[in-house]
Amino acid sequence: MVKGIAIAIGAYLLLKFVGNVAYQLQLVAIAAFLALALNPAVTWITHRLKSRSRVRATATAYVMVLTILISFIALIVPPLVNQTTEFIREVPQTINNIKTDDSPLADTVRRYNLESQVDRVRDDFGHRIGDLTGPVFTTVGRVGGAIISIITVLVLTFMMLVEGPLWYKRFMALQDPGKREHRKKLAHKMYRVVTSYVNGQVLIAAIAAAFALVALLIGSTIFNVSVNPVALAGIVFLFGLIPMFGNILAATIVVLVSLLSSVPLALVMAAFFLVYQQVENATLQPYIQSKGSQLTPLTVFIAALLGVGLGGIMGALAAIPIAGCIRVLVDDKLKTKMADLHAIDEAPLDRK
Repeated sequence: MVKGIAIAIGAYLLLKFVGNVAYQLQLVAIAAFLALALNPAVTWITHRLKSRSRVRATATAYVMVLTILISFIALIVPPLVNQTTEFIREVPQTINNIKTDDSPLADTVRRYNLESQVDRVRDDFGHRIGDLTGPVFTTVGRVGGAIISIITVLVLTFMMLVEGPLWYKRFMALQDPGKREHRKKLAHKMYRVVTSYVNGQVLIAAIAAAFALVALLIGSTIFNVSVNPVALAGIVFLFGLIPMFGNILAATIVVLVSLLSSVPLALVMAAFFLVYQQVENATLQPYIQSKGSQLTPLTVFIAALLGVGLGGIMGALAAIPIAGCIRVLVDDKLKTKMADLHAIDEAPLDRK
């Protein structure tokens, strides 16, 4: 009875602790996933350095990744902010022009005497723009918190990349010598599942970005609209690294940016993403990830859906590699069971 009570109290305290540090554990999980994803590149760089220093290899990989990200942000953010600011500034005048323009919408306004309603919408929009001080400060605070979290993840990932091999060797040294080699093989298979998943997701994101670039080039040429197709395709690639959610976020951003320049272009891009997302979710995503994780396309699709439902974006990122690792463990267990059954069948019968 005392033992049962102690276990219950320990379980309660453990759940309470996990609940209190859930956000921090999420950051650690993100860092571990990034470390596993970047480890092949760090290992490759380490083998080509004369010093064989893993710290220098990790720093080199970090510099390369951060350079690409900073260049990407510098390419996208300034024109996006300028276009958004210009669009918001012109909205009241655009609404006011509805009353005098020679268009079907203006004819409808004049026919049904809706000028007062148009003026009310214009004044209400101007009032809302004037009251943005509070939300702006709130957004700045959230952005600051996000930046701190990103820095924390980057530092944790760096440490994991540098110390990871040492911790792996120490962990394996604690294993039963008779089972050590077998467990090393299992760990290597699960590691391959994670890295294959990352490579597959990068390939999927690159394909989506390539098709989006072609669609943007064609659409902007047809409608004679000035947009930045390369930057918008970069957004598609970046968000495409997130399974299931990524295309929706990328499509929303690209359509909104296109809307600032041309309504027809925005409609064309919305139709493109609607069609492409269905094709990717039904074919590319399950097929490519099933090759890397050795899962069936149906299992990949179900794992991604469950991951989104259970953990949002992080669940979507981790669901497929976790399912692949579970498959490795289940296959190993089944193989062991089948070997035991085969040994029993082949054993001679005792006729005494």
